[in-house]
Amino acid sequence: MVKSLALDEVNFVLQLLELNWSQAIADGAGISEHTPGTAAVNFIDVRSIEPQKGRRVDADEKAIIIVYEDSASITHSTIDWAVRDEEYSFTIHLRVLHQKDWADLTYSRTRLQSLYQIVRHIIERNGLRPKVIVGGNTYTADLIDITGRNEANDRGKRLLGYKMSVTMKRFGRTT
Repeated sequence: MVKSLALDEVNFVLQLLELNWSQAIADGAGISEHTPGTAAVNFIDVRSIEPQKGRRVDADEKAIIIVYEDSASITHSTIDWAVRDEEYSFTIHLRVLHQKDWADLTYSRTRLQSLYQIVRHIIERNGLRPKVIVGGNTYTADLIDITGRNEANDRGKRLLGYKMSVTMKRFGRTT
């Protein structure tokens, strides 16, 4: 049974990343001398009200990947509005905290680059008809792609980061 709307879009992107993370590393995405560190990642939905899951998160031990929705738009491709096309824009925020005791000053930069390569690999590999299976249910979209990347560093807090813009589309949804 294929379902398309029961899992919200932010959780769809989070699950897509989380469920494909180990395989992407095994495929060689983000390979560097710091790849073992990329396995330890906190995936965060900013809407969560669980403790340590959205408001304040400890970045000392794990890198952080935050997903949040920027916008959603609906267009109707027919005059009777029986069918709609949906487009969602997300920001995937990658954060790495540089530890004071790391002797190598480029460790955090290399780790951030590895995280970016892994996320990019997952999205590009699943760009056409991405699907997520959760609890025996399959959720789908039609397209997902990266539309941009910006630096998001905070030197005062020793946080390095990228903000990736991602678009997901669903076509021909019936009302």
